[in-house]
Amino acid sequence: MRKAFIIMFCLSFFVLLPAHSSASVSVPYKTETLSADGDIIETQTAYVPLGIFQNDIDIVSPEDLFIDEDDHIFVADSGTQTVVKFDQQGNVQQSFGEGILQQPLSVYVDHEQDVYVADYAQEMVYRFSEDGDLLEEYGRPESPLFGARSPYKPQKVSVDRRGNIYIVGEGSTNGIIQLNQDGAFLGFYGVNHSRQTVLNFFQDLVTTERQRERLFSRVPPAPTNISIDEQGLVYTVTSGTDFEVIRKLNIAGANMLPPEVSTITNLRDIDVGPIGNIYTVGNDGKIYEYDRYGNLLFMFGGRDDGTSRNGLFMQPTSIAVDNVGRLYVSDREQGDIQILEPTEFTSMLHQGLALYAEGFYVESEEYWNDILKLNSSFGLAHSAMGEVYFKQQHYNEAVEEFRLAENREGYSLAFWEIRHEWMQSNLAAVFALLLAVFGVKMAVNYADKKRNILQPVRESWTKIKARKLVRELLFLFRFLRHPIDSFYYLKEYERVSVLSATILYAVLFLQYMFMLYWTGFIFSEQRVTELNLFLEMGTVFLPIFLFIVTNYLVSTINDGEGRLRDIYIGTIYSLAPVLVLLVPITLISNVLTYNEAFVYTFSTQIMIVWSLVILFMMIREVHDFTFFGTIRNILVTLFGMFIMILVFFVLYILLDQVLEFIITITQEVIHRV
Repeated sequence: MRKAFIIMFCLSFFVLLPAHSSASVSVPYKTETLSADGDIIETQTAYVPLGIFQNDIDIVSPEDLFIDEDDHIFVADSGTQTVVKFDQQGNVQQSFGEGILQQPLSVYVDHEQDVYVADYAQEMVYRFSEDGDLLEEYGRPESPLFGARSPYKPQKVSVDRRGNIYIVGEGSTNGIIQLNQDGAFLGFYGVNHSRQTVLNFFQDLVTTERQRERLFSRVPPAPTNISIDEQGLVYTVTSGTDFEVIRKLNIAGANMLPPEVSTITNLRDIDVGPIGNIYTVGNDGKIYEYDRYGNLLFMFGGRDDGTSRNGLFMQPTSIAVDNVGRLYVSDREQGDIQILEPTEFTSMLHQGLALYAEGFYVESEEYWNDILKLNSSFGLAHSAMGEVYFKQQHYNEAVEEFRLAENREGYSLAFWEIRHEWMQSNLAAVFALLLAVFGVKMAVNYADKKRNILQPVRESWTKIKARKLVRELLFLFRFLRHPIDSFYYLKEYERVSVLSATILYAVLFLQYMFMLYWTGFIFSEQRVTELNLFLEMGTVFLPIFLFIVTNYLVSTINDGEGRLRDIYIGTIYSLAPVLVLLVPITLISNVLTYNEAFVYTFSTQIMIVWSLVILFMMIREVHDFTFFGTIRNILVTLFGMFIMILVFFVLYILLDQVLEFIITITQEVIHRV
């Protein structure tokens, strides 16, 4: 039955949508989406404006729209102080609240065709019958749990299939007000959260709850609008924040979408389409469409510049979606409702999403291929194709698609399957090779004991190690075992030189570049195509240069015994764990999945901590500080680095302004001459 429904839904796009829906239609805005790399790119037109809905009857100030299961359009109009029901052709079917409503800001129709209206001016929610008769009034809850000072200024209303009423009130920072059908207060639902910051963490650490209530204002913002889908999931948008702007709440009020699904701070309304897609509209007239998982599909539209072009808006107040995917957007300032319909490209995408969401991966493959032919940079299509190949056990193709989509979780799963198949086919050969290598080693060692066959090799290696530069470079490995003694020899006996240290600095940079290029896809966030050699050199050497110079200056003031040469050499030799382990860790990252991510992260952490410990020992031994003197020296060094960066930044700004002034004067002189 479900498969039949999905197939019928897909066919409805071609049957019901007009033939002129085309990506080539000229519109007064551009349509954008996210590429596989996460960049905003222009794509085919997603929706084209059809025109103005209902021209015969004046709509003065449309505040909210609702479209029921039969595609009837309900308009809450604060100008006429009524709610009007239209059919698809724009014919008036019924009027609600005449003589009762004063400032209707929201309308919702439940599955029994009862009409709920939120009246802001009267601080009331009304329920009307299908025929327009007033059935119930929902005023301020009398329950003490609601709170004597809690505001009750209904702005938006929705109702689930159990008859529970969800009210978004002005200033209701405790969450959405939830009532049962009899008007009894059930509690606050889905309270918004504030982003946790480092400052908040330290405040929580050093203060009691009562002190935090008195000293710190952390009131989360109140939701702006609300919608409920067929499954009873509640969707909200919140204006004025960039954290959890769009939320999809389960029955417990927990958000099911990523907190950073959107960073748009001016969203006005939200609605859910027939396949679970999420539609929002902002105060600037921009319309955003997401799939059910929060992936951005399209953004389009914009603010009308006074030319009154369809598809642009002056003051959008609401967005609604009918059963075939048409969008209805109300505009309070223009007093109209615009209709936009999906193009063939969008219809194709919706069909692929509908089949894909219901698990019909093979059936959806055709649509994703067609989408990629039209726009090869459409990231979601690559991710979906990866899932299609994965379900068909075509893991090599799945890995490639997931890589193009920057989908690391999917890549990890597909790569695990490839690695598992390889191990099943080659594990016996690998063990045989290891046994052969072990056998050869034993045989060579036995022959060496009997006939000393490795003596020429040992003599050659001894001659190589006898060379001064090689000996200095190999001295690096001593730091891994005996760092304190090594720094003593470095300072007192000069066992290493500036030349060997400089070579190791060059090796460090080469290893850093190797890491950027060859870290496994799962663990790498760096785009190789965007690497800049000079920028990466600055990333590696500028912090080291600042540390060396600042530490020398600070230590000289505080009677440190280390010379600039000692700090220069000691710093790179302190990074011995990095120089020894960075390449092996990078190589290992290419054969790991998320299941073994701890191997990569733990190894990296050990490497960094080990280097920091040796660096601490270096500062202590080179400058002959006490333990606490070393800590103080490091803290002052870090502060000095910050001051130097700040000074350079200020000088850069001043120099930039001077150059701009000189250029402006020069251009003025040239122009006058």
